[in-house]
Amino acid sequence: MVFDDIRANVVKDHSQFFKDLTVPFYGYNKPGAKSSQGVQDSFWLQGIQVSIIGAYDCIKAFSETDQTEDLKSG
Repeated sequence: MVFDDIRANVVKDHSQFFKDLTVPFYGYNKPGAKSSQGVQDSFWLQGIQVSIIGAYDCIKAFSETDQTEDLKSG
């Protein structure tokens, strides 16, 4: 499962996880996308300040909670 891999990567190398996440998060992996090192550094800094337990629990909640009804009301 994708979320199992995400949780494993957070535990394995918290810092590298947030560095790698900037690419798909901001769409820098799309053809023609121009990345910004400043944006990537800012995202990493914010992410690395999160505790590993907090990040892990957030991913768990996000991946295991059915948001269907909330999305319909928004």
